[in-house]
Amino acid sequence: MTEEKSQCDWKTKLAGYFTRQDLLIIVALAVIAFLTSSFGLSHVLPGGSAPGLVHAFLKLPGPGAGIFIASAFTCLWLVLGILITKKPGTVILMALLIIVFSLVFSLAMSGFGGHGGHATTGNSSTPGGAAVERPAGGETSAAGAAEGAPTGGGQPIRFDYLALVVAIIIECAGLLALEKKPWKYLFPTLLTIMGIITLALWLTGNAKMGENGAAATVFPLGYVVSGILAIAIGILLYSYPSAKYIIGAGCAEVFYIVFCWAFNGKSGFFSWAPVAPAIPALITFAFVCGAIMAAIAYGFYLLWTSYVQHGSAST
Repeated sequence: MTEEKSQCDWKTKLAGYFTRQDLLIIVALAVIAFLTSSFGLSHVLPGGSAPGLVHAFLKLPGPGAGIFIASAFTCLWLVLGILITKKPGTVILMALLIIVFSLVFSLAMSGFGGHGGHATTGNSSTPGGAAVERPAGGETSAAGAAEGAPTGGGQPIRFDYLALVVAIIIECAGLLALEKKPWKYLFPTLLTIMGIITLALWLTGNAKMGENGAAATVFPLGYVVSGILAIAIGILLYSYPSAKYIIGAGCAEVFYIVFCWAFNGKSGFFSWAPVAPAIPALITFAFVCGAIMAAIAYGFYLLWTSYVQHGSAST
C-alpha cells in the first residue's frame, strides 16, 4: 500500500512539474533523436557512416574518432528539448526515453530474428554511440563496429548507458554559472587554444590519419576544419556566454571519447588510446561535434521563437 502511494506521488509530482505540452515535446524529440541517431546518419554523413566521415572524408586518426558521432547528433535534440521547456531534468528524461526506445527496438528485432529464422546479425551503433549487436532489419552505421567498440553479449553495460551520462553533463552545464567570471573567459580561451594546437599540428606536419595513427599522407581536412571551428566556437562563446549548453554538449562528447579510450581496450586501462600526437586533434574534434550540434539547436530555437513572436504580432 505504501509502495503504491509513493508511486502515485511520484507520478503526480512529475505531471505537476512537466505540463502535458512539455511531455509531448519531450517524447516527440526523444523519438526523433532515436530515429536520427539509429537510422538517419547514413543519409546525412559524408562517407555514408561515422567511420566513413572521420577516416575516409576528414582523414582523422583513430581509434575512437567515430564512436561518439551518433551521440553528438543526439545532443541536438537534447539541447533543443531543454531550450523549449526551460526545465531542468528535461535532458535526462529524454535520454532515458531514448535508452528505452533503443532497448525495446533491440529486443523486438532479436525476437524477430529468433522467430523468423532468416535474419542475420550485424553491428550498429546505439544512440549513445557504443556498438551493440543487432539483428538485420535496421540500418547499420557500423560506427562502433569499425571503431572496435564492444559488441554482442560481451558488451559492458557501462557503454549502454553513456547516453545518460552525456545528458547529465549537459544538464549540469545549464545549472552552473558558466556565464560569470572566470568561467566566461575560461572555456572560450581553452577552445581557442585547442583550435590553434590542432592547426599547428597540421602546419608542422605532425597530423596523423587512419586507425593506427600513421603520418598523414594526404591533406588532413579534419584537422583544418576542427581547428577553425574550435576557434570560431570560442569566439561565439566569448560573445554569448549564456549559451551554456554549447559548452555542455562539447564537454559531454569529450567525456565520451575519453571514456571509450579508457575502458574500450582489450588489454587494460587506456589500451585503446590513440598515439599521443593524435589526442589533441581528436579531443578538439569531439568538442566541436557536440558544440556544433548544440549551436544548431540554438539556431532552431531562435527561428521558432522568432516565428511565434511574428505570428503573435501579426494577429
